[in-house]
Amino acid sequence: MKIIVGLLITLVSFTVSAQQSNFANVYPFIENIGVFEINQTEGHTVCIPIKSVDEALNLQKWKSENVLSLNGSWKFHFANTPEATPRNFFTSNFNDQKWSEIKVPSNWEMQGFGDPFFRNVAHPFRSNPPFVPREYNPTGSYRKTFNLPANWKSKRILLRMEKTASASFVWINGQEVGYNEGAHEPAEYDVTRFLKPGKNTIAVNVIKYSDGVYLESQDYWRLAGIFDDVWLYAKSDVHIFDWHASTDLDNNYQNAKLNLQITVNNQSKTDKKNYKVRASLFNSDNVLVKNFTSDAVQITADNKQIINISSDVIDPKKWTAETPNLYRLTLELINSEGKTEEIVAGRIGFKETEIRHQVFYLNGKAIKLNGINTHMQHPDLGHTMDEATIRKDFEILKQFNINCIRISHYPPVRRYLELADEYGFYIIDETGNEAHATEYLSDKAEWEPMYRERVRKMVLNDRNHPSILFWSAGNESGEGKNICAVIDEGRKFDTTRYWMYGGNAFSHSCEEIIGPRYPSPFDLKNQVGMVPESVDPRPSFMDEYLSVAGNAGGGLDEYWDVIYQYPRIMGGAIWDFVSPGLREPVRKLTDSSPSKIATHIMGRGKLVAGHHGKGIDLNGHDQWVEVFQDRKIEISGNELALSFWIFPRDLMKMGGTLLTKGNNQFGLQQIGADSLDFYIYTSKKTVVRGELPKDWTQNWHHVAGIYNGKSISLYIDNKKVAETPVTGNITNFPFPLNVGKNAETHGQHTSVYLCDAIIDQVGIFPKAIEINDLFAAKPDLKNRAALWLDFEQEENKGEFFSYGIGARTYGSIWPDRVPEPEMWQMKKSAQPISVKWIDAEKLEIEVQNRHFFTNTNAFEARWNLEENGISIASGKLEIDVEPEAKKIYVLPIQKPQMKAGATYLATVSFHSKEATALVPKGFEMCWDQLELPWIVPVGKKLVQHQTSPLKVTDSEQHLIVSGVNFDYSFNKADGQLYSMKFMGKELLKQGAQLNVWRAPLANEQDDWTYPSVNVFPRGEGYGRMVATSWYSIGLDKMKSKLESFKVANKAGSTIVSIRQIALFGNASGAGFENEMIYTISPDGEIRLQHTINPNGKMPSSLPRIGTKWVFDEQMQNVQWFGRGPQENYPDRKTGYRIGNYQSTVDAMFVPYLLPQDCGLRTDNRNVRLTNAEGIGIEFSASEPFNFNCYNYSTENLSKAKYTYQLVKSDGVTFNFDYQTTGVGCTAIGVLDKYQTIPQTIQFTSSIKPFKTNK
Repeated sequence: MKIIVGLLITLVSFTVSAQQSNFANVYPFIENIGVFEINQTEGHTVCIPIKSVDEALNLQKWKSENVLSLNGSWKFHFANTPEATPRNFFTSNFNDQKWSEIKVPSNWEMQGFGDPFFRNVAHPFRSNPPFVPREYNPTGSYRKTFNLPANWKSKRILLRMEKTASASFVWINGQEVGYNEGAHEPAEYDVTRFLKPGKNTIAVNVIKYSDGVYLESQDYWRLAGIFDDVWLYAKSDVHIFDWHASTDLDNNYQNAKLNLQITVNNQSKTDKKNYKVRASLFNSDNVLVKNFTSDAVQITADNKQIINISSDVIDPKKWTAETPNLYRLTLELINSEGKTEEIVAGRIGFKETEIRHQVFYLNGKAIKLNGINTHMQHPDLGHTMDEATIRKDFEILKQFNINCIRISHYPPVRRYLELADEYGFYIIDETGNEAHATEYLSDKAEWEPMYRERVRKMVLNDRNHPSILFWSAGNESGEGKNICAVIDEGRKFDTTRYWMYGGNAFSHSCEEIIGPRYPSPFDLKNQVGMVPESVDPRPSFMDEYLSVAGNAGGGLDEYWDVIYQYPRIMGGAIWDFVSPGLREPVRKLTDSSPSKIATHIMGRGKLVAGHHGKGIDLNGHDQWVEVFQDRKIEISGNELALSFWIFPRDLMKMGGTLLTKGNNQFGLQQIGADSLDFYIYTSKKTVVRGELPKDWTQNWHHVAGIYNGKSISLYIDNKKVAETPVTGNITNFPFPLNVGKNAETHGQHTSVYLCDAIIDQVGIFPKAIEINDLFAAKPDLKNRAALWLDFEQEENKGEFFSYGIGARTYGSIWPDRVPEPEMWQMKKSAQPISVKWIDAEKLEIEVQNRHFFTNTNAFEARWNLEENGISIASGKLEIDVEPEAKKIYVLPIQKPQMKAGATYLATVSFHSKEATALVPKGFEMCWDQLELPWIVPVGKKLVQHQTSPLKVTDSEQHLIVSGVNFDYSFNKADGQLYSMKFMGKELLKQGAQLNVWRAPLANEQDDWTYPSVNVFPRGEGYGRMVATSWYSIGLDKMKSKLESFKVANKAGSTIVSIRQIALFGNASGAGFENEMIYTISPDGEIRLQHTINPNGKMPSSLPRIGTKWVFDEQMQNVQWFGRGPQENYPDRKTGYRIGNYQSTVDAMFVPYLLPQDCGLRTDNRNVRLTNAEGIGIEFSASEPFNFNCYNYSTENLSKAKYTYQLVKSDGVTFNFDYQTTGVGCTAIGVLDKYQTIPQTIQFTSSIKPFKTNK
């Protein structure tokens, strides 16, 4: 038994303090770093007794009669503070009939109690270790009754709670059992003396914030509760308590020595003599391979004995991710009479890891790791992981060639490791230490025991799993000596594995495997690959690289070129796997102004009695009102009025955001307990501060801010409390209006409360309204408003995936486990079999097998010949390449009858021969597409003799060019092609416009990227992100001026030449010279020659450059010859075959949690948009181009922060790109070669309407 106490606190004092009224004295535990567990057993491999060896081989041990699950329905009481815990709730006779029910395991936030918080570095409160907030510390009290099995009489009974966040006090039958801190480490208690025959009661008090959370500052949803299994198991007094298996392979990695360390406990009152342990090893078919028995040992009363035994095993099948061969191990405890008293069982794998000359080896092979990071995350279950979800995750990972998983940033649930052993994944098991908000704790000696305790529990609990390739000492927990203590502690219990640490420094002196994290491919080569052993002998594993937040994942090929080049670099783990969205209802409010702006409740705010009718109750805990960035509230004139009624509460003094449009444009913000600010931004930010009335809290007040073009004034309860002169137009910045939150400053790093108040009758006006009118709020006032919210009702408009207050929308799969487009690139860049030409003329290919333990003959090889993306021949190949080898083969392809201008490609692919648990038969695992040198030039286009020449109608305002079945119309005032009619059908809503804008990607809206990228210019008020430079100059609102409009006729064609100056919206001295020359042929084909010249001070890069069109909303069918079928971008495109694809506009849209540019297709030869009748338009070019299309305006896509804010427009937006900037990585941005640099561009394309024959 283990009792860890400090500051003279004893178990007795724990008992006393726990029974005091309202738990007033929990703080000596939850704020005491010397107390983090009381009355717990040592960490160990759980040893469940099983009746017989045969049963051990065929029965899941969790179904043993010695196991009793306490999962299921519990009684539950939720309180905002520990003090509000019901008095004596833990006693057996406490009446809990009026309590709620809660499912265990679960996070209580996912069951409707409290509020979910997403934070990255910060805590949801101001860090001050070891202290936690007194004003708000959610507390859940649990109760459950259960019946003890009758056959457990006279047995020792242990209670095991696998994961509980964060601190927990436990009672059984009203008696104090113990205490635990640490969300992700198991707590186990010997509860024998607390139990009675028959009915028993367990009570648990869980407190969300304790000093332990200072080591739990992970970048994820901060959720609480009992969120993993709770169960009891029974043992005899003399029993196998723990076992540890290690395998030592010989120099040829063939034969092995199996070493076992077994701990036998004697908890009886008498000494035990001549006890032995017999170990039996069985293969996957349950055939006995070996058994061996220990010498007899003596075990004194109330003591333990460690038994070491070993045996040679001849040529066992080795465990790797490619070959996850498992052996069953049974251990029999045999008494002095030769009788078996207990049998326990487990699974092991034979493997060995080494580091030699900077290289990491598994079973003698310098393996490569195509890894990914993952949280235990589910949109409905929170951090509770069920087996079906784990299996689905593993199925996706296996099918996408991911062979390595870094568990971030804590040990996973038990079943995760069991299935990883079985299915074959390399696991980096990570200590639950992340002091990211307070990294200095890593140098505080008083915190060292807590650091050590977490790693000790992890290693002792998990060390027998062969899937664990190496350990991690934690994540972003500082660079101090406590990290060395973690590694030192872990090595005490496992000497067979190496250690890394996920710190933010380049490397840590105590880790044996270095990073770095988030290097560029150039830095990886220069700072790691080329560094000699004499400088640093350690191998490299990028524990995090290539952050995929939203539409991202660019540059993966460049990373893997370096990884394959240098043996020192074993690979890395992409950040990260599961998108963090939680499923939430879409809660729409009504804007009663003429604007009808989309407005929604976020978080768990609710409508309650307000000042007039109903109001919105925001409790300060990530609840707010989100208002869409409609132009009508992007007020940029020289007048403004803001007005609302408010009932403030106590937490306002620790946050107090009321009504803001970012941190600059305009807003009202409470400052501390005494003041209120009103601010606007004209040529600079101007703030007035007024004093709050003495009765501010718990009373209704009217607040107004007015700008009349001469001054800004602040009013409270119809009285002016502050005023200052200011003139000029308000500057519009790219941040939405929020009630109860500041969209610019409140996000994943927020450590203050938001708005703790009831708010009613919110009005925003583009004019200065008289204060008496605002105060009176007569019914007609809302008709003058740009926004009016009276909070009388809400509508449920479906569901969406919420990323909370502002999580980075990481993830390679959606929360519901649908793969995102990036996954296909992850699969391709590191695929273990690759094919390339040796001699294309002779059809000679080189097949390289990058597997380490698998021959290519384990897969079915196929070839396919494609002509313009259509398969015209196919067959199978016999490919037999040993691991880590190459061979040359000849493709058995017959040259077809060649077509002029056609593209011929040969695809070689490798497929699973048989179905497995995770991969169906015939599933494609690897492929390469090779271009054939078969080119027949296209002959010169013959001049067609037209019976009907073009008709040109040239008026003062318009130019119309007509032919058979078509009419094209130009506006001579702006040069715009505004109409394209074909067969009487209007195809066009808006013709070609110079386009350099895209809805900013998540990476381009993120402050993490900002320091790594050359952001120029940087205008004040436009945020800290890559898109800052684009917003600063007004790239999103360029204005064009017509320079010339000319018409000419040549060889039967009409030539329309347009020259424009396109100026940035906020920088009139910079922009583009834009020339479009339309050559219209009598057959209706348009040849568009587009020349773009940048002038003036340009941003360092542009999102894209090309043209934007808007087509009729019926043009919903898309066909293209280019890369697909999934979305792809210039720096993320090789994972997508060139082919001929068909889809729809809706299907090509990718619903990223944060709306952004999406759905691009690269390297296209042509693309067609058609309606249901087969009428459409085709774009083609002699050079490859990129395109995307969507049923929204680009403005809507740029301004929407949530998918529910997307509203389908009355046309199809079509972007035809000559160049497109890649998607890059959140940490380092887009690699230089994938950026669109402002430069002169000339591009020629062909546009032609058509009708398909149905």
